[in-house]
Amino acid sequence: MPAFDLFLSHNSDDKPAVREIARALRKRRYNPWLDADELTPGRSWQDLAEKAIETCRAAAVFVGPNGIGPWEHEEMRACLTQAVRRKIPVIPVLLPGAPKQPDLPLFLGERTWVDLRTTGITPAGLDLLVWGITGKKPKARRERVQPPPPPPPGPPPIHNLPYPPLGDLLKGRDDELTKLTESLQGNGHPTAIIQGHRTLYGLGGIGKTRLAVEYAWRSGSRYKAALFVRAESWDTLNNGLAALASADLLDLPERSAQAQDETIHAVLRWLKANPGWLLIFDNVDSKDAESAVVKILPALAGGHVLITSRLRDWPKTVHKQALDTISLDEARSFLLERTDGERTAASDDEAQAGQLAEKLDGLPLALEQAGAYITHTRLSFSAYLKVWEDEKERVLVWHDEAAMGYPASVATTWKTSFDRLHATAGALLRLIAFLAPEPIPEAMFEAERELVGEAARGFREETGQEDDAGAIEEALAELEGFSLLARGGSGTCTVHRVVQEVVQGRIPPERRKGWIETALKIVNGHAPFDADDVRTWPVWNALRPHATRIVSLADETGAAGPVGVLMSQLALYLTTRGLHGEAEPLIRRALAIDEASFGNEHPKVAIRLNNL
Repeated sequence: MPAFDLFLSHNSDDKPAVREIARALRKRRYNPWLDADELTPGRSWQDLAEKAIETCRAAAVFVGPNGIGPWEHEEMRACLTQAVRRKIPVIPVLLPGAPKQPDLPLFLGERTWVDLRTTGITPAGLDLLVWGITGKKPKARRERVQPPPPPPPGPPPIHNLPYPPLGDLLKGRDDELTKLTESLQGNGHPTAIIQGHRTLYGLGGIGKTRLAVEYAWRSGSRYKAALFVRAESWDTLNNGLAALASADLLDLPERSAQAQDETIHAVLRWLKANPGWLLIFDNVDSKDAESAVVKILPALAGGHVLITSRLRDWPKTVHKQALDTISLDEARSFLLERTDGERTAASDDEAQAGQLAEKLDGLPLALEQAGAYITHTRLSFSAYLKVWEDEKERVLVWHDEAAMGYPASVATTWKTSFDRLHATAGALLRLIAFLAPEPIPEAMFEAERELVGEAARGFREETGQEDDAGAIEEALAELEGFSLLARGGSGTCTVHRVVQEVVQGRIPPERRKGWIETALKIVNGHAPFDADDVRTWPVWNALRPHATRIVSLADETGAAGPVGVLMSQLALYLTTRGLHGEAEPLIRRALAIDEASFGNEHPKVAIRLNNL
């Protein structure tokens, strides 16, 4: 039995189509010889091709739009010689796009063709090729009855969707969109309407509303109506429901009723009588708004209710789907496409866009705001990065709704959540804002609860925020409940770096130094002494990024406190780990601080010199 079933002779221009045929033959358990797959590096390809021709069961000469290539003439003659010697079939195959009257050599033209010009590379066409290889005609295929195609994407007949579709600019959300679609419509039942309520929850600016609206655009033709209702509060929810009765939406007679309740009841009656709709309740971000939505859900059984919220806790009857940031690759791709043709282009655009994506840490609203600002001002990525570093607070509050398609800036988006926090939660968020955007050990705050309590009292005096019991665990749960903080399963929490930037920007400049000093004391209090002792390393491993950041900030601002001590211990830990390049500048800075504080003859200075 020869090693190969079919020798594939082709023009280089036809390689993609021939590759497709080779793959299909392999799926049918045939072994084709295709030069692109079988040539051994460093070996003469002519020798390998000749050996294949001498042993193959059959040969195919492919004719594409550009006819027969120069090497095909050589291969074809060798194949025809084998046809005489070994009686192997040589099959001319006309690929899609081949001329109506192909110019085939005399001996090849006398053979029966496999014509794929009109049918394309189909199972029936491959059956003819297999027939030529084996001499046995495959059984006739029954045409499979294809299910009707799903409705084309697009809006339903009735909708009030507030934003146009994003299309290709919806980056990094394919999995979430698929999960949302399958949870509402059912896997394998594209036209079914399955009763269900779902909440998309996550940090403000994470893209909840955009994903809900994009789902409505892409699945809208499956629904009779896609209705969008803002629901920040009970009043907003009622106003939004009543507005659905308007002439350009449901066009209900009760739209002009004096009593709003009468209009809302008419809308609910329409929803009950016309199943198969999608209703989006947007920005259900307060407990009052959540209660209002939960109360009305039993009356909404004829379609799908999709809720967007920063709140994490919902009844069991409402299925939850969390949204996180998008990957840095997707974020970079978004920035490049969002600003294409409207930014000042540069040769390092890809690298600069990657740096910006990293600074914004994949937060969709921050990415959109940056993209809109760049196109609005025609900046380059490198110029925007300089603006970000020099004028971060101004950039974070910049907003142009027409350019962005978002109702608020990054800084404004979280204001309502910040304003609802109790004093301890608000103080904790400020302290965390000065740490690294890495997992933070929660035990650090528990161990320094007195310092946290002092910070909470100062926060309450400054802002007038509501007092609370001061429990660290409850404050962390409150921050998590508003999606301002994510908690891991190992006693750690994280806050998005852009949230940290915005929180810092809200602190009055005259109070910033005091908050840095408190954060410094908390980190120092949690840092074990004798950092060169390996038994302290489990704590230091988690604390290292936060100690590095807070000593840098404290040193920059001249904050009082144990900055020299923490620098020295951090440097000792790094030295013991063999990270001398990172340790040396810290030791030198700690030495300079102690020399300025105690003079050159003090024992503390001697310790720093010894460490150096």
